[in-house]
Amino acid sequence: MKKVLSLFILSVLVLSACATSRPNIKDYTNKSKEEKEVTEVVQAEGMVAVFNNDILDAKKRSLGEAQRNAVEMTVGVYVNAATRVEKAIMVDQQILSKTNGYIKKYKILAAGREGDFYKTKIEALVKIEAVNKDLNILGLMAPPAPTTSNLRIGVVIMDRIDGAPDTDGVSEMTLSDKLLNLQYKVVAVNEIAQAAKNLNADDFLNNLDQQKKVGEMVKADVLIIGKAASSFNTDQGLGGMVSYRANISFKVLKIKQAALIYSNSFSSGGVSSTREAASREALKRAAAIAAEDLTRVLDQRLKAFNFISVNVKNVSTLNQLNALIKGLQNMIEVKYTQTENFNNGAADIKVGAEIENLPSIAQKLETKVEGIKVKVSAVTNSSIDVEIQ
Repeated sequence: MKKVLSLFILSVLVLSACATSRPNIKDYTNKSKEEKEVTEVVQAEGMVAVFNNDILDAKKRSLGEAQRNAVEMTVGVYVNAATRVEKAIMVDQQILSKTNGYIKKYKILAAGREGDFYKTKIEALVKIEAVNKDLNILGLMAPPAPTTSNLRIGVVIMDRIDGAPDTDGVSEMTLSDKLLNLQYKVVAVNEIAQAAKNLNADDFLNNLDQQKKVGEMVKADVLIIGKAASSFNTDQGLGGMVSYRANISFKVLKIKQAALIYSNSFSSGGVSSTREAASREALKRAAAIAAEDLTRVLDQRLKAFNFISVNVKNVSTLNQLNALIKGLQNMIEVKYTQTENFNNGAADIKVGAEIENLPSIAQKLETKVEGIKVKVSAVTNSSIDVEIQ
């Protein structure tokens, strides 16, 4: 009997040990899963009308609205305002309709009737990585490209044929026509000539200070300045035709920064029945090659001056980051915002704005952002470091 009793007690102890070991394994698994999920705390409110005095229905709908607003706040951090408006239906149908899949857990901070409405305030743990992933799948994460076709561009190319100045403006017109076909706004040549005359710009092609002043006078954002020369090549073995060779060199100047953003040179030949026609054909061909190259790189070079980085620290909730982004979007200097990284209380925001506006944006971050206090800790050539107080 004692032996049987001893075996029974031993069996109970073994089973008890196994039973206590299983929750430990389960806890570890759950912990590992939670560690992989990137979540952020969000506070949001939902307010709905009360119909037929049905409080239970209103309570349910206001909670759903609060959850939806919590997810929408996450969307607002990662999707710039212009894209959010343009793709509103897609966001509503593909993201905001699936709030249960993005909210890990929540607690109700306050709830109650306010007149004809019922309001619920919640604090939710939102799976921002899941939201981020689905936004990326839908193609909503990429910021809109800063437009450059609305810039005013002045073109000044001085032509020479066989060493003598030529006033027909073949190279200038070739470049200008290409830009106009791409919807750029090209400053009239006579405007630039008049501005240079008023300024007494005697060395306009070589003097950066004169170029900047002329550009400002004609309200140009960019000046393309260069020289083109066409010279006789040969008339031998061409069956009565004449060959000329032309070279064009140019530089692109961003007026506000007085910055040289690009330069290049190209050569080409031209053949025609007369020297005059062949010389201009060579100029036209060389300018056409230059125009192709210029339009290929112009947007890229100009856009380098059209964004800055705002690096944020001490972000405790998504609400704080959302408030900062809204503050940026309300600034006249800012064209768009795009959160490129948000993790461990730090965020990197790409801001569509010209570099010369950086000091103004930095100042406004400390004075014009509602709901939070922001301190600018550093300003570099193309970025602003801020801390949320």
